Amino acid sequence: VGYQQKETVTGFNFVIPTFAAVDGGAVHIQDIKIAGATDWGDNIQVLDEGGATLALYVYATAEESGFESDGWLSEDYSGLADITFQPGQSILIDTADSATITFAGKVSTEDTVVETVSGFNFVGNNTPVELNIQDIKIAGATDWGDNIQVLDEGGATLALYVYASAAESGFESDGWLSEDYSGLADVTFDAGQGILIDTADTASVTIPGVDL
Repeated sequence: VGYQQKETVTGFNFVIPTFAAVDGGAVHIQDIKIAGATDWGDNIQVLDEGGATLALYVYATAEESGFESDGWLSEDYSGLADITFQPGQSILIDTADSATITFAGKVSTEDTVVETVSGFNFVGNNTPVELNIQDIKIAGATDWGDNIQVLDEGGATLALYVYASAAESGFESDGWLSEDYSGLADVTFDAGQGILIDTADTASVTIPGVDL
């Protein structure tokens, strides 16, 4: 059991909780703490496979909200939100200024398996350590259109890595190709970094747990 902090930038931050719930289940929204929030504009957004906002939860101090504690408010502002995020689910945290996000819970030693939909899937490195792109495995990829995208705070793609089998690419193993397709990519994702995996069809993505 422990915690980890992540610094945000002003604007959109694609993040993912780096700890599983203590009971091994989904992560509760109130276990994600934020320090440095400046107004009610700081929020968590849950996105669908097209990137549209399905739900939005605003952060407020107890002094601002009148509720029993600081926390993320329900969508109708009637109280504190009571929702959970599944392992491997990335979220968007929008902050009006820089802030510090704290994830609490326990380190997951088990692999996280995410079943994708056709299109955008918001996932990421949900471990408290750096993760190489080649450690993220994908089964069921159907063509070179399956890719990992690294997004900036505005949601624009900073980098894109396509997946190919060894038979397709001619390289030594299946894996994510470098941006210029000259070999397998060698990039790392920070703890808590959200990414977008775009699949042409349904697939199974495996994110390895931490080997304690």
